[in-house]
Amino acid sequence: MFAIVAVVIVGCESGANEDKNANNEVVVSNAYLKASEVDGRSTNCAVVLQAQQGTSYSATVTSEDGWIAFTGKQTTVSNRMTATEKVLYLYFDANTTGKERTATIVVEFDDGSRFEEVLMQHCFDTSIALERQWAELPVCEERNGYLYRTHYGQLGAKMDARNYTFCFDPEVRASLWVAYPLHTSHMTGNGNRNNSTFGYDPTVDDEVQADLSRSYNGWYDRGHQLPAADRKCSQEMMDQTFYATNMTPQQGNFNQNKWGALEGRVRGFACADTLYVVTGAYFDGESHNSTIDASTTDRSGNRCPTPTHYYKALLRTSKGNTGRSITEATEAVQLRAIVFWMEHANTQSVTTITSADCISVAELERRTGFTFFPMIDDAIEAEVKASAVPSLWGISN
Repeated sequence: MFAIVAVVIVGCESGANEDKNANNEVVVSNAYLKASEVDGRSTNCAVVLQAQQGTSYSATVTSEDGWIAFTGKQTTVSNRMTATEKVLYLYFDANTTGKERTATIVVEFDDGSRFEEVLMQHCFDTSIALERQWAELPVCEERNGYLYRTHYGQLGAKMDARNYTFCFDPEVRASLWVAYPLHTSHMTGNGNRNNSTFGYDPTVDDEVQADLSRSYNGWYDRGHQLPAADRKCSQEMMDQTFYATNMTPQQGNFNQNKWGALEGRVRGFACADTLYVVTGAYFDGESHNSTIDASTTDRSGNRCPTPTHYYKALLRTSKGNTGRSITEATEAVQLRAIVFWMEHANTQSVTTITSADCISVAELERRTGFTFFPMIDDAIEAEVKASAVPSLWGISN
């Protein structure tokens, strides 16, 4: 669903109508454009007209291949102003042509005023299901029936801050990855996990999710991919971490010990510039550790495959307090990235994390087939992704 974008047509002032309205205010004939460009996925916009009541107008839109029209598929509309402002809506399809396209809108008033502007619609890659300018977001490709969704919630005074984005695979009733920003502001606040309830994600059909009204059967916990402790900023954001789309069947000892220790370490890596995290569950067919079943079931008896591996991919600025975004880095040394890759196994009471648990982002991409952190400048992307220095992340062995 796309919001209506007001398209404003800006033109000359010749012949401007300077009659006064009932409030003794001068009404100058005008047609204006708030933005001369629209997104490739947009499907509508609006021409705004202003003139003295009773003024006649004619609006025309022309384009190659006739890709845009007014309401009723008209390319020309004419009428009189019944108020001092009139909105004319234009409709079109998302642009999948592979190139930008333009349309010319001309508005003429009977007082001689004429306005003309070119509207440009960008194109978009039809293979990309979700595209946002967020440093943590992997490339979201249309494939294998994956579902991409983003949750938003309260963070301080902001009521619609992004919480996390996930890639959900209905075949395994779990998300293959969950991507999110992490900052001190996310981890402090009045969010209380005791007030949260496990349940279905309202953005995905219940039928393809795991029923987690209670835990998975067997010795598998409802393992958070985005930890609840990372979202104490508000009860709303905390509650969203308890959706089934953020859960996977995770062996109890592994979840509560080694994986839990990693989650704590990751919180310690947060910085003023923001840490970007992708937590993932990897399903390598039936190649499980001997301590892990190939699958378990949820509370409705649905089969839920168990991951063979888990990972956390991290990216931040090296200094952590530059006040700059990831996209502004022009040298690889300005960024720091690493992946913690762990076999899903009953690790008993082990909490130690070593360099053997570390791989590079480039290696993670090779193993999973996903592209991570695409917002890194192309000139340094390969070098940043190939580097993984455990000592920079407090791992000494």
